[in-house]
Amino acid sequence: MNKAGQLVCAHSAWVVAILMGLGIFVIAGWMPLIEPGMSSADLAAHFEQNRMRIRLGMSVLALAVVFWWPFSAAIAMQMKRVEGESHPFTYVQMGAASGSAITLLLAAYCWLVAAYRPETPPSTIQMLNDFSWFMFVSAYPPIFIQSIAIGFCILMDSNPVKAYPRWVGFAAIWSAILFVPGALVPFFFSGPFAWNGLIAFWLVATIFFGWIFVMWWNTVKAIKSDPRLN
Repeated sequence: MNKAGQLVCAHSAWVVAILMGLGIFVIAGWMPLIEPGMSSADLAAHFEQNRMRIRLGMSVLALAVVFWWPFSAAIAMQMKRVEGESHPFTYVQMGAASGSAITLLLAAYCWLVAAYRPETPPSTIQMLNDFSWFMFVSAYPPIFIQSIAIGFCILMDSNPVKAYPRWVGFAAIWSAILFVPGALVPFFFSGPFAWNGLIAFWLVATIFFGWIFVMWWNTVKAIKSDPRLN
């Protein structure tokens, strides 16, 4: 087995985090975030005035998302180390990782469609924007089950030399639980549970990027200590 290849995949975590931040906040310029209560006319005007920025930003976001697969693959290799020949949690984690990536890709490309044609009706732009934010913030189930699979796998590790510390397993499960407030987004146009709210977006985003850092750091350590690798 090749240690260098696994480390390259693990370091993809930084590509995900950096490009996502650049695409949304810097290039698209969504700081502050678009408000759910914005009228369709105001939203259409925003897309018209920032059409090129949104196109570029969402293209960068789409590129960021595909690096979720190699990062998840690096985690999967260490989960196989934990589980051995029978590794159901590893398969669950990779399947859920695909769900997470596809969900975010759909969000990015719907934003791209909304910014594509100047003549697109405001109501259509609003619907595409709503769909994108729902997918980006509210569609938590794939990353929820991905984190749960990682957490249970780590906590069930019975090997003499552990791949991950037990606290990482608990952190993964708590992260999964804290992703759940995104489910409330469809019920609010303002406040902490709206898609731009303190809890539904900012708390979840903090947990998400914190989870990436914790898994990156501990996966790199696990790869370097893996006796199977050369």
